[in-house]
Amino acid sequence: MFKADNTVHSSKNISESFERMVIEESERVKPIIREQFLKEYIFGTGDTDEIFELYCRTFDTDKMTPVRMIILKPSDGCSDEDLYFVKNAAERCLGEDAVLLSVNIRNSILLLTSRTDRAQVKKLTEKVRAIAERCYGLNISAIYSKTAPIVDAPYMFERLERGMQHFFYGDGTDLLYEGDFSLAKNDCMIEPKYGAIERAVKSGDGEKTKDLLSDFFGSLEEAAPTPALAKTYCLELYVCMIRCCDVEKIDKYMKGIVEIQNRKTLRGIKDFITEKAAEIVKANEPKTIRIYSSLIKDTIRVIDENIGNENLSLRWLAGTILYTNVDYLGKLFKKETGKNFSHYVMEKRMELAKELIIGGKKDRIYEVAEKVGYGSNSQYFSQVFKKYTGVSPLEYKEYAKMARSAM
Repeated sequence: MFKADNTVHSSKNISESFERMVIEESERVKPIIREQFLKEYIFGTGDTDEIFELYCRTFDTDKMTPVRMIILKPSDGCSDEDLYFVKNAAERCLGEDAVLLSVNIRNSILLLTSRTDRAQVKKLTEKVRAIAERCYGLNISAIYSKTAPIVDAPYMFERLERGMQHFFYGDGTDLLYEGDFSLAKNDCMIEPKYGAIERAVKSGDGEKTKDLLSDFFGSLEEAAPTPALAKTYCLELYVCMIRCCDVEKIDKYMKGIVEIQNRKTLRGIKDFITEKAAEIVKANEPKTIRIYSSLIKDTIRVIDENIGNENLSLRWLAGTILYTNVDYLGKLFKKETGKNFSHYVMEKRMELAKELIIGGKKDRIYEVAEKVGYGSNSQYFSQVFKKYTGVSPLEYKEYAKMARSAM
């Protein structure tokens, strides 16, 4: 009898221990299950309505429960480990009991909190940003939503994601509230005056260039297209500008394409383009206007008309076209233009070659050589081109291709 009682008591103790273990384990996994349900509901994976109904039943939640959403986006160079620590810091600041969802997505941290007091949420978010900067050297951009029912969480996420683009147009602020900006319904198109800007830069007109760039960036800020589209407009503008620079500087300015792509704000891009425009404009400022004699004017006209003629030479031009003494013409040309005839023709040919290569033409290098007066001697053309520009025609072509693909 005593032995039987011991067996009953032992079985009862095992049963109670098992129940306690089940309860403890279920309490331990509840936050994980809750987050998984909310994550699938917000990001639209699976049957979202069924998932949300199951969430509400499981956790006894009213679908009209008010919540706020926060998205934290660290600066570039943030490792997964840093992201994990920032997420933990955010959970501690907001209070783990008040965090319904905390998940990493697209190098950002998304938080859903039951805290609804705006001033409090702002203060706690600023605290997270301060911790991230002090402890991990990270600059955190943060955006938080208006109060909304938890059932609207997917729409809150969509609005905040779109709202992140306002950091691109912002005045340097790293904390945004949803109520402080409006969302464009779609990408707004603008009609930039690329031709007018290019002419102003090429002519060295600083004031005109400054006004046109101001209009361009003003229109872009007003339309506020997505950052990707805004950068496309800026790249198109930049390519128009660098067509006007000296050929020996093309390598330097082509690298600016990558710089524009890497800039995080429109203000940064504007500063960069404005600086480069001023450099090119200054280099293109009108020099002293030369007054040529009628003979030299005719000489320059014939050069322009025959630039693709491989037989173009001072002797040919003087004897066949202008019927004048070759030595006299050579000395007069040098006196009035400041350049030897052969050097002047070479520069003209190299400028034309540059236009053919960067202008999007599909000509092969030997075809360009023929069009600028080097006939079938494409190897010699390549040597002259590299000496003149600092890069080979093929390298120059790659830069042009990079510029077009960036637009």
